[in-house]
Amino acid sequence: MNKLYVGNLSPSVTVEDLKQLFREKKLPVPDQIILKSGYAFVDFPDHNSAIKAIEILSGKVELHGKVIEVDYSVPKKLR
Repeated sequence: MNKLYVGNLSPSVTVEDLKQLFREKKLPVPDQIILKSGYAFVDFPDHNSAIKAIEILSGKVELHGKVIEVDYSVPKKLR
C-alpha cells in the first residue's frame, strides 16, 4: 500500500509545503497529493518509500506549528 494519510495539518499548509518537506527529508516527492482541510492523501511511488515516510515523519515533524501524523490511508469501510 503506497497511499498515505497525512493528518493534523494546519489550515495554512499548501501542497508546495508538503513537497518541500519531502524534499528536505530526502523522500521522493509524490506525483499526487490531495490536500483537504487539516489532512492530505499522498501517493508514494513504492512501498519502501511509504514506509520510510511514516518512520521519518509521523509524530516527529512540525509543519506550520503542528506535529503531523502519517499513516497508511485506510478506506472508510475498513476503519
